[in-house]
Amino acid sequence: MEIGNPAPGDNKFRITVDISMAPDAIGDFPILMQAAPKYGLIFMITKMGYFFMFESFKGSLIYRQRITDQLIFTSVRNMTTDGLICISKAGQILSINVEENNLVKFVMNAQHIQDNRNVAFRMAQRYSLSGADEIFLQQFNQCFAMGDYAGAARAARESPGSIIRNQETINKFKSLPNPPQGPHPSLIYFSTLLETSKLNEIESLVFVPPVLQQGKQAIVEDWIAKDKLTMSDALGDVIRQYNPTMALKVYQNAGAPDKVIMGLVETQQFDKIVPYCQQTNYKPDFMKILRAMVPNNP
Repeated sequence: MEIGNPAPGDNKFRITVDISMAPDAIGDFPILMQAAPKYGLIFMITKMGYFFMFESFKGSLIYRQRITDQLIFTSVRNMTTDGLICISKAGQILSINVEENNLVKFVMNAQHIQDNRNVAFRMAQRYSLSGADEIFLQQFNQCFAMGDYAGAARAARESPGSIIRNQETINKFKSLPNPPQGPHPSLIYFSTLLETSKLNEIESLVFVPPVLQQGKQAIVEDWIAKDKLTMSDALGDVIRQYNPTMALKVYQNAGAPDKVIMGLVETQQFDKIVPYCQQTNYKPDFMKILRAMVPNNP
């Protein structure tokens, strides 16, 4: 059962499935279960030492393998890999992990999984996993060619990594002509992304400047507050031309101590410089800071 906020495009769901035990373990039964939120998987171990791996959206059995002939009596989630660490009665310590770059490809080629391509696509879409890149690209190109720019933007938004969300895609949208009515396709693209996700570094640097040029600083400030932009030195430099105080927030979130200090100088918050250095354990070049301060405020 899904709790919290569902993934974009999905409703909350509850699914019930039967567990098919191995042919040589008819009387077997589950004794341990662990969720892997990073991949949307559920791990299960049985009394006879079988390991099961289910995907959580449909409850499809992805993988089943006997990993030990000893009783496993305890397990814990591996917080580093989102895998499983368990201990058997004989003292075996077993570490079970998912090969992230192969998971979606495995599901897509697994004939034992019903509707396996759709299951693989869902996993890639919901958990930003690689392996279904061609499907996302095909969906994006099809929508773009038909003039369905919102649909193309949704395909980009749901795609993992930067296979679509890159400078090339932005240039594609920017090169389109202005329509007789309605917003420009590039505006549709960015606004669709912002509905349920944050802009990556390239998108933030492209979309923020024209908004600031229109005098809409409050909108950018709202995006920063709602974590809709990727913080970077370069973004802070862009915003600094319009609002040094807002730029200071960006530098702080981007982890750029030199520029944070320069921002404190520029906004005349001199009393915060030393506490900031102490808080972040940063040792600045104070002579450099003084040279920057004197022309602004002797």
